Amino acid sequence: MRNHPARGIVGAEECDQKTFLKKKMNLSKTFAGFAFAVMVGASTALAGQSCCVKAKAKGKTCDHECCIKAHSEHKLCEKCQKDANNCCDKAIAQGKECTHACCKEALKEHRICEKCNKPDEKREK
Repeated sequence: MRNHPARGIVGAEECDQKTFLKKKMNLSKTFAGFAFAVMVGASTALAGQSCCVKAKAKGKTCDHECCIKAHSEHKLCEKCQKDANNCCDKAIAQGKECTHACCKEALKEHRICEKCNKPDEKREK
């Protein structure tokens, strides 16, 4: 027990409650920070194969309105084509075929070139 002049005597029960609340607050802050880090990491990991590249491999064009509008202006879709350095997405936006031999070969077989378009689950930073 401690003696505080303004509050009187503080018992062990009150000290335990304060310690518990303090630990609970620290835990919730830690959890919030972890959740934020996971969200940021997930957004970069999801930048793998775009809907446009997947459609191109099937012999079609992407039918998302945002992609159609961006491609009509010869631009990448900011929503769907996250990787600005992707050779296939750049070519699709310009209305051309990708010039890489690996991409041409994959397109003949109606596949996505996994060398240039990393699968979503294997994508690293």
